[in-house]
Amino acid sequence: MFKKGLTELLVPLALTLFAGVSQAAYQDIAVNGGFETGDFTGWTQFPGSLGPAGQTIVTPGNGSTFAANLNEPNPAANIIKQANLRPGEWMPGQAIDISFDYKGSAGAGGVLFAELFMELTGGGVGPGSGILAVIANPSASWQTFTASSVAGPDTSGGVTLQLNVTCGADPGCFSEFQIDNVTISADLPSAVPVPAAVWLFGSGLLGLVGMARRKKAA
Repeated sequence: MFKKGLTELLVPLALTLFAGVSQAAYQDIAVNGGFETGDFTGWTQFPGSLGPAGQTIVTPGNGSTFAANLNEPNPAANIIKQANLRPGEWMPGQAIDISFDYKGSAGAGGVLFAELFMELTGGGVGPGSGILAVIANPSASWQTFTASSVAGPDTSGGVTLQLNVTCGADPGCFSEFQIDNVTISADLPSAVPVPAAVWLFGSGLLGLVGMARRKKAA
């Protein structure tokens, strides 16, 4: 009777302890989306015509200490990426929500492209990749951009959010954007922490099992 009771307790406990490993959770998977490391850690950079001087970290951000500043005054593209996020974890049609804050100034064709790519293993992009938005005429006050998309049929190389501040061929073109609070949210597997009290309770039950076995052997 005692052994049966312990079994009835241990089975659901084991499920509780290990179920969290395979659970999915709606989470922000962007790395350093707020630039709060004070640099571009977590971002892949492709500076434009101004080179590294065209990509700087400025302060303050939007409700935070830092933000990124991308400056492109010539016919070129100034790009930062959250590249190849969570390869092998996406399902076709899985919802992806994008959000970031921005402000700045632009004219004569200067814009910010927000682009989402479905990366393939070994390079290249797959179906479902493309432009989320073309942002022109930014204001001097912070605004929030949001968009929803879905994972394509092949995201074996992960997904990439690309922010591209660019200028056309017009000699009067200029494009300067500050960007902050970038989030990329989706349901993806993540370990769910188990409270320490549960682990302690489980250890106690296992101890009781050991005692019962020793008593039976005696």
